[in-house]
Amino acid sequence: MRGVVLLDRDGVLNDVVIDPEHGTVDSPLHISQVRVYPWVSKSIRSLNDLGYAVSIVTNQPAFAKGKTTRANLEAVHRAVIDEAQSSGGRIFSSHICWHQSEDRCTCRKPQPGMLEDALTAFQHINRDQCWMVGDGVTDVQAGQKAGTLTAFLGPRKCDACKVFELEGLCPTLWARNLQDFVVCFEGFQSDKSI
Repeated sequence: MRGVVLLDRDGVLNDVVIDPEHGTVDSPLHISQVRVYPWVSKSIRSLNDLGYAVSIVTNQPAFAKGKTTRANLEAVHRAVIDEAQSSGGRIFSSHICWHQSEDRCTCRKPQPGMLEDALTAFQHINRDQCWMVGDGVTDVQAGQKAGTLTAFLGPRKCDACKVFELEGLCPTLWARNLQDFVVCFEGFQSDKSI
């Protein structure tokens, strides 16, 4: 195994849900809301084929906020994982923070607790061979705190760039989505081996 790729879940593996009542974006709260992006399962398999273990690290505070049951959230997570592995790729482990930000836990991103937990199974792999990939500033913050390379998924918007600048952050890679990350990642690995 060459390294580990830690993936955020919502916005990376599956689409987010729009709450029409409040006009906010949220994680799927019920299995009927799960929409895994069509490129995800092949992207997971490609990462495995390149010699990388894949683990999920995701903040899921909806139960703590009283929005749904923990059983619903666990069923949603299983559905996402099953679909993400449908092309033969393997997700090594999942790490979920069930807290809300007010709890000030050490596992919730931007803290690196979940990432540290995920990486303990791979102590023989250097952190400079590991990646944190997500669509939020907190993903990049957690990755940098854990000592991994980082990738931000999403369009290069001025507001995101400004937040990174204010936070003193610079993702290692910036890609549109997980499929684009895999293409960029392959090029990044080729450049490092020259």
